[in-house]
Amino acid sequence: MESLDLNLLTALDVLLDEASVTGAARRLGLSTSAMSRTLTRLRLATRDPLLVRAGRHLVPTPYAIEHS
Repeated sequence: MESLDLNLLTALDVLLDEASVTGAARRLGLSTSAMSRTLTRLRLATRDPLLVRAGRHLVPTPYAIEHS
């Protein structure tokens, strides 16, 4: 994770807590599309999906659990 924007860590924490892009966006006062772009940036920075769909929710990958 080279030169990661530290603000993304806050977003990741909320995403992991909410298990929902929409819920995380609402909690942080962002649009759903802005939170989706943030998750994309996190995925690119970590080279891991971080959260994957499981039914109607997102679940953390082993990498996300290990590094949270």
